[in-house]
Amino acid sequence: MPEKAPDFIRMVKLIKAPREKVYHAWIDPDTRRKWWCATPEHCSSVCEIDPKVGGNYRINMEKGGEEYVTVGEFVELDPPKKLVFTWSWEKPPTGVQGSVVTVELFEAQADGNAATELVLTHEKLMDPQNRDAHSGGWAGCLAALAKYMSP
Repeated sequence: MPEKAPDFIRMVKLIKAPREKVYHAWIDPDTRRKWWCATPEHCSSVCEIDPKVGGNYRINMEKGGEEYVTVGEFVELDPPKKLVFTWSWEKPPTGVQGSVVTVELFEAQADGNAATELVLTHEKLMDPQNRDAHSGGWAGCLAALAKYMSP
């Protein structure tokens, strides 16, 4: 269950893959496009990532003719342990602006194999409604990442 406060979310997910691969899945545009979806009905056709501090990203999700586009800048990259990036909605423009996402990756084991404990924190959300909407979206994306990374 995610930890929630009025303006942040914290989620933990076990990914059955080494953290180097999980880190790569976040910063490689071709890989990210393959798993970046909040539900199985979503898909991503735009994934632009410049994985360096100060580098930008622009990623979309599409479902049923609706498009959602998030943009931001990498604030911290510590391969393969941590990513910190700003998060704003380009489309719809009325969504969250200037929030911050931190993805921490810890070495773990699953079924006797290398795995990753992923801790995602999304801070500076506007209100409980946006927090809850992002919580559902992140839960779906992390589930999709876990499924994509499963052997």
